[in-house]
Amino acid sequence: MLSLYLLASAMAATSPAAPADTGTLAAIEARAEALPTYNFDMFCRKLSGGDFEKDVKCGEQEGAAYATLEKIWASVPEERKIECHNAAYDADTGAGSYALHLRCIEKRE
Repeated sequence: MLSLYLLASAMAATSPAAPADTGTLAAIEARAEALPTYNFDMFCRKLSGGDFEKDVKCGEQEGAAYATLEKIWASVPEERKIECHNAAYDADTGAGSYALHLRCIEKRE
């Protein structure tokens, strides 16, 4: 998952005060480039309020949003990825939404 921690770690690893560990830096960059993994089931259950049909529809929307994000991910600026991840992911509950992440990206393109 993309996080401010990863961004700060990447910045610290490349700062002049700290020698860069290329293996660690490469791993951080690889994670930052990967599409985040969200627990959208938890998000959908909360959103649907227990309504099975709404829960299924939400899951379908999440799947479609994920597919779209996969296609456009490489072209999204890193700063935008971080901003939208922060809008789409709840670190307290672990719930997240690809649909919210996609909407966030689309609003700023």
